[in-house]
Amino acid sequence: MQVEPIEDILAKRFRVERPTTLIAKTISTAPMTFSRLRSTQAMRGRSMSVPPEEAFTFQVPLSLPFFSGLWTAGKRLPHNPTSTGDAFLFDLSNNPTVGLSNPFDSLRFYIPRKTLDELAFDRGLRAIGGLRSSEFGGRDIVLYGLAEALVATMGRPGEGNSLFADYVALAFHDHIIRTYGGISTVERSARGGLASWQMRRVADFINANLNRDISIAQLAAECGLSARYFARAFKQSTGMPPHQWLMKRRVDKAKDLLQIAEWELTDIASVCGFVDQSHFTRVFSRAEGSSPGRWRRDRRR
Repeated sequence: MQVEPIEDILAKRFRVERPTTLIAKTISTAPMTFSRLRSTQAMRGRSMSVPPEEAFTFQVPLSLPFFSGLWTAGKRLPHNPTSTGDAFLFDLSNNPTVGLSNPFDSLRFYIPRKTLDELAFDRGLRAIGGLRSSEFGGRDIVLYGLAEALVATMGRPGEGNSLFADYVALAFHDHIIRTYGGISTVERSARGGLASWQMRRVADFINANLNRDISIAQLAAECGLSARYFARAFKQSTGMPPHQWLMKRRVDKAKDLLQIAEWELTDIASVCGFVDQSHFTRVFSRAEGSSPGRWRRDRRR
């Protein structure tokens, strides 16, 4: 049976256009998703009721006003006036719904209960047992910062690759199990970074797969590490997260081809893993201060 895409489900549930969504599906068996829900007009009624699900969502308002009402298990919940930087925790097993009589713009974080425990187990932590908040809706600058980072990437098509989604998913999981799950996340430090052989394996794997959408889980497997430990050790070794390092390698490869090959820019973009020439030009210009074509002409002069 064909599974309906999450974008279509959310569009119907909240009566909005198909939302931009990033999916972190390679660091666990049950994916996390990040979706931007927007409506520029007020609507009557509430969002659709949903079948009970063993999962949690956080709604982080990106602008005000927010949803006009909040319900779980059929009961309206009191909440304080919303401000930028707030986050609202929903347990999907209780059929949460929201009022749609205000325009809204929010980032929806979704995580299955199975993923909560699976990633905790990878770190040697106990089962989470659910997420809780002392009040419904409150200040959470960390989630707001993650929401802003996701929205910025969603606005640049082609840069929301698996490495970025996985990296955000790990940061999201680490934050919510401490803040809403009551779990201490003290763990083995990654101060030493990756061993030299691990760094070589990662570099070789990335260089051989520049035109593919690589995940953190794939890189971690090359090193025999968990995804979370790998992400921290990699940043310790290189000074940047994996998705940024991947983009740098793509730009470096493109510079090599611009100097030695008479290829069209569209071909170089494809070989180096960029979505199209526009994406290639945008990333290259940001890194080098000039467009690929101009960079090539300057080097030849």
